[in-house]
Amino acid sequence: MVSRRNFLSIAAIMLIIFFMFQFTSVALELWNDYEENEYVVDVEALAGRAAAFGAEGIPARTAWGTERKCAAYIGGAGRPSRQVAEAWCAYAKRELIAAADLAAYSPGGRVPELLIVDGARLDWNTSACRKLLSYAAQGTSLVFASLPAPSVIGDISALRELLGIEEIRQERTQVKEIFLYDGFLLGGAVIYGSDDPRDAWRQDLSLTMPWYTLTTGTKVYMKGTPAGDVPLADHPPLIWRRSLGGAYVFAVNGDYMEDAAGLGILSAISYESSAYSVYPVVNAQNLVVANYPGLATENGRTLARYYSMSMRGVYRDILWPGVTSVYKWGGLGLSCMMAMQFDYADSAQPDAGQFIYYMKLINELHGEAGLSGSQVSDLPVTGKLAEDFAFLENARLPYQFSSFYAGALESTDVSAALGWEDMASVRTVVRPYTGGGGLIGYETDRVTWQTAVTDGLSHTYRSDLRMRGVETALAYTSVLVDMLDTVYPETVDDTWGLISKNLTSDVPSAWKSFGKFDATTVSECDGRVRDFLAMDYDSSYDGTTVRISRSGSGPAWFILRINQQTVDTVTGGSAVRLESGAFLIEAQAPEVTVALRVVHDAPA
Repeated sequence: MVSRRNFLSIAAIMLIIFFMFQFTSVALELWNDYEENEYVVDVEALAGRAAAFGAEGIPARTAWGTERKCAAYIGGAGRPSRQVAEAWCAYAKRELIAAADLAAYSPGGRVPELLIVDGARLDWNTSACRKLLSYAAQGTSLVFASLPAPSVIGDISALRELLGIEEIRQERTQVKEIFLYDGFLLGGAVIYGSDDPRDAWRQDLSLTMPWYTLTTGTKVYMKGTPAGDVPLADHPPLIWRRSLGGAYVFAVNGDYMEDAAGLGILSAISYESSAYSVYPVVNAQNLVVANYPGLATENGRTLARYYSMSMRGVYRDILWPGVTSVYKWGGLGLSCMMAMQFDYADSAQPDAGQFIYYMKLINELHGEAGLSGSQVSDLPVTGKLAEDFAFLENARLPYQFSSFYAGALESTDVSAALGWEDMASVRTVVRPYTGGGGLIGYETDRVTWQTAVTDGLSHTYRSDLRMRGVETALAYTSVLVDMLDTVYPETVDDTWGLISKNLTSDVPSAWKSFGKFDATTVSECDGRVRDFLAMDYDSSYDGTTVRISRSGSGPAWFILRINQQTVDTVTGGSAVRLESGAFLIEAQAPEVTVALRVVHDAPA
């Protein structure tokens, strides 16, 4: 039997616990200022396109009086590798010298750091090879963004010698997987291939390639794994380097330089060509959940068939737990792009209560609520915006959005949307990745754009390689998860129960290697993008010390890559070790000094 004293003690403890839980809920409610968007500022006061470095041309010398590094490209103006080279030079603050062919190329007394050659599109002969060797003799490393056909390589011995190819083992062979070595792109070694048939959908890298045997002294960064018992040294090389004394020849056997992965490949090649490498980065990791939440209860019959729920139930009970688990384990900042409704032709209307409910949830996770431009009806984008903002006004929800998801909208539609009066607070536009090397820039004179690097629901091997390349070049990623198909499914394959397995398994593991970069919302990322685009920098290295000078105020980030040395102390900033030989430098002052010390074994 419980004594009166024990009963009172138990009752008091239960009362205290009850009060503590109630107080926590009340406090969360009182402190949740979801009505205000902390990222809304006067867009006119932000750094605009005119402030971007190179907006009026990239000068040959830096502000600190040193000669600026430059790169050169030989190939057609419309080639994808040319677009990648242009984007890489813009982000790395380099001048690009371009020519359609070798005859038209003239560096004008400059010695480019890299000479990027679209080898598959040029006319080759012994004279062309000698001309390239003359540039290499001056200290310019050659980068074959694509290779000539095996028949051309086989016919010209000088070209084989230039590329470091001893013989053509097979003009066309099939490999079962692709192996990327550690130390080239950030993120460590990775194998792109699996014996599990359930992973077959991931393999979108080309497994068919010419098989070359390389000369002694070449260094291989990526290779294919053939079937059968083939010695490792004889596996088909995909990216390799040949030394020419004072410079190198890098060869890319495949189409890896034709999308944003090429940004990282060029950054890695720049490092492999030098004693050290320092370059500015954005330092932003985003998770963009597009078309989440939806506020109108629509598409009821289809959702009942596939989920046995209404749209409200699907968003709340099925999608939200998946979103939060990826957010918590993925190390990415959360941005949810809201859809007031999808079908503007039906009678369903947005629910103000759902708006408030999700705004509170998103705010509790320190996320951002943006506006989606997606729909399933044929309403012009301005008509859609008129409906959306009329709902907010009628519901007395004066929320201002600072980000906009463009989805499949054309550029003219995006321009029309940004010209809408209620969109004046939007500072950045998010787009899906559709190819090319450009990932960030200015949509208008005042509004930036940022591109999703990969689709979180379809993280294939090619998108993983792209992600590693972009992380290497920019310390940036944006994982897009578009919920439109899950609430408007056409088949059972579009339902969340099937496609979410890719998201929940891939995002936490794929981004684990980049967890030391900062998680940001897209509007936070916008601020970093503007600073990154506006900044110029210079660096030097004397064997024991790296010095960085940069323009601008506020923090800025750089990646330092150096072999067999590690950071000892930093003056004017701080350093975080990413992996062996790679560091993230945060510059707080205009001048940063990084003192180094030698290490003989830098464990990962």
